[in-house]
Amino acid sequence: MFHPCRMFLESKKAHLAVIIGCVFYSMNGLFISHIHDMDISPVIFYRLFFGILFLFIYIISRGKTPDLRLKKRRGSLFLQGVLVVMCMLLYFTCLKTTCVSIAILLQYTAPVYVMLVSPFLLKEKIRKESIAALFIAITGVFLMVRPEDGLSGIELTGSYMIGIIAGLLSGIVFAALILNVKVLKTEYPELAIVFWPMGIALLLLSPSAFDVSRDVLYSNLTVLAVFGIVSIGFGEIFTILGFANLKAQTGSLLALIEPVSGVFLDIAVLGIALSPETLAGCALIMVSALIISLKGPEDISEKTGERVFI
Repeated sequence: MFHPCRMFLESKKAHLAVIIGCVFYSMNGLFISHIHDMDISPVIFYRLFFGILFLFIYIISRGKTPDLRLKKRRGSLFLQGVLVVMCMLLYFTCLKTTCVSIAILLQYTAPVYVMLVSPFLLKEKIRKESIAALFIAITGVFLMVRPEDGLSGIELTGSYMIGIIAGLLSGIVFAALILNVKVLKTEYPELAIVFWPMGIALLLLSPSAFDVSRDVLYSNLTVLAVFGIVSIGFGEIFTILGFANLKAQTGSLLALIEPVSGVFLDIAVLGIALSPETLAGCALIMVSALIISLKGPEDISEKTGERVFI
């Protein structure tokens, strides 16, 4: 029997994967609010540690260890790990020296860079729907997280300026992450694209493991373990599945669902009030996601017939 709804969902698996992954990622703030007396570097390290441990157990239990076999483009795998660390450190530098709204606003300029570079690096065509969705989404992000005084409230001196630069760079690095996933997909399955870069990032951040006392670590261990499983074990898997099987432009725009999901989680869990501007911004981002999700087929699985999900 013909089921149009089922066929639509099948054709949009990669879109849904990015959205689901972004929902898992948007829980970061909730976990961080329950972690006490730890600097951000060891939090990031143990988040990676438990996430990779969960992922490794999953790979073994599913008999997917052959997927981890190293092939060509090992340099791109290492680069992805470096980009993961850079993106985290730049984002949190911006967060520490400016504010949450500025950090989110600057990191999610990534779709702009992806759209500018992907035609040259990945030979992707820029569609008019993507351009329209980009402008709608960026407007939505600004309305949702804009500083109280608007852009006039942004200082350009001292440590604040360093934070602004770090935020802009985090957006560029985030765009590079998305683009590099597309490069790696030509050689590696999605599990390898998740596992090896995260392992490299863990190794690079390993000195941070000793920046916390044993008692503090034990008191936060349960939250850190769940944090790693949710954000790395699930969030990373779903987003990489989506990014690897969509045009880079589409994946970067769908990633804007993360701050929207974060806003609604804050409302549901923390009881934070929703301003009219934030509601309007969320609506615009959802509209942009709808525009790029409803346009013609583009994901790799439809073109090649390969099975993209684990």
